[in-house]
Amino acid sequence: MKIDEELRHRIGLSLNEATLLGVEFDREKNLVACSFSLVAIAKDGNVPQDNRVLFIFKSIGRFAASYRNGHWDNKTAEVEKFEPEKISEIVQCFEELSIYGWDFINCGDNDFDTWKDRLSFDYSSGNESGLTNTIDLFQEGGNRHIDIRIWFDEFEILTPTHQAVELENFLANGKRGWDAVYANNDKIGNFGIIPSTTDNKQKLKETTTGVIGNSETKNWWTEITDKFKRRNEKGT
Repeated sequence: MKIDEELRHRIGLSLNEATLLGVEFDREKNLVACSFSLVAIAKDGNVPQDNRVLFIFKSIGRFAASYRNGHWDNKTAEVEKFEPEKISEIVQCFEELSIYGWDFINCGDNDFDTWKDRLSFDYSSGNESGLTNTIDLFQEGGNRHIDIRIWFDEFEILTPTHQAVELENFLANGKRGWDAVYANNDKIGNFGIIPSTTDNKQKLKETTTGVIGNSETKNWWTEITDKFKRRNEKGT
């Protein structure tokens, strides 16, 4: 599945200012799972009681990260090496920060080129497949930063109750959420986001995180990834 230009922008809109809750790598199944808490409004006009989703990126061709003890633009920052299986622990140490911007999917190599020579790990499946699309994620807190890139062929989206999420529903919920942000709808207080100016609504003045409690997130993350693994083991 090659993600075209229109779809990549729509996914980018829906992921903007999402809280990155966790990232997990399964070498045996050759997949990476990423958990997000979203800026989203449901079809009924209300903020979902639980706005978390789990992206399963499958047929991974490559998976790389750069974990550095310094600001993102510090080219001399120390790089910490670790195995890709440790990615969940590393991401959780940032305590659930937002990702921001609009370019996450197939966004080119300009940013990747700034950290590709400072890798903490660089996993390759060794297969010719798995390189159709990319997603770039990051976290920055205190005096540390991590960049993550996943190369994949396909993805699916699950809810906290382990149900499949239709892509169009995911995209529509995200658009409604950001329409509410731009309209200064009082419901956006649920996301802790306030538009900075009327002239440039894509720049945000204030972002808060911690929508979901840390212990609850970890419990849900473990439960849903375990269920996904069991489902794959059964071949369903």
